[in-house]
Amino acid sequence: MKIKKIFITILVLLKGQFLFSQCISIELSLIWEKSYEIMEKDIEIIIPQLNITYRNNCNNDFFFLKVSEGGDIFPKIPCLVLDNTFYEEYTKPDYVKKLYGKYSNQTFELRIYGALTFSSSWLIYCDRNLGDTFMCSLLNCYLNRIYEFIRLNENIELFRRLNKEGYNKTRFEPEDLHPDSLFNSFSDRFVFLKSGEIHTDTYNLIAFQILEGCYTFSIGHNEINNYVLSNQIDPVTRKFFDKELELPEIVGEYYRYTGAFNTNKVTVCFGERQE
Repeated sequence: MKIKKIFITILVLLKGQFLFSQCISIELSLIWEKSYEIMEKDIEIIIPQLNITYRNNCNNDFFFLKVSEGGDIFPKIPCLVLDNTFYEEYTKPDYVKKLYGKYSNQTFELRIYGALTFSSSWLIYCDRNLGDTFMCSLLNCYLNRIYEFIRLNENIELFRRLNKEGYNKTRFEPEDLHPDSLFNSFSDRFVFLKSGEIHTDTYNLIAFQILEGCYTFSIGHNEINNYVLSNQIDPVTRKFFDKELELPEIVGEYYRYTGAFNTNKVTVCFGERQE
């Protein structure tokens, strides 16, 4: 299979004040690593990775929710358009091949939303200046299917976490918020930082590279919450609803951090672009 030549450019924009003016900064950056083309393993390519780096700039030790679930190198991008009846068809090689270069020369904004549940999400954002909303919904699904194709066709343990505690959960339970549970069982949902420490989660962007186009990554909400969501049932109506569960103020030697943080945007472009 012939692989298109890829041209990549980067633009980093700081949002608001200087990056270290807040206690917490969450920085986005891009790196490249050698890997192999997903359809033909003998073809070596360079794959972009998005780093999300959490930095504690203050004198206290803090813990807080991550803006994107860690522990898996592939982002979770929901699909709300394609019919799941034909899910297997969407993850076959011939289907994935059709997606190469599908969005060449187009521009999108992608926002990463904080994980108040067990379903953090990366969503393509559309408005009147960025194109058709339905097209962006399809793009979310195409990204979803490419990553699922890789998960279903690889035997690397890093891609398979089905047996890991909490993987199939959708909401937190009150017992999950015990300090020992937060620190041990749900460390991929939270970050624990001593003064001056940093933590980095890395996500593989190969699906974006396959589709081509320009993508600006940013964090959707510039605030860290002091609660998570739990799925409760109303004793009268018997209907489920989301209830806010407040996080403990202290976990070991770490204090709960809530409020604003400094962050930035990063833009990456794939494919040949016409001026």
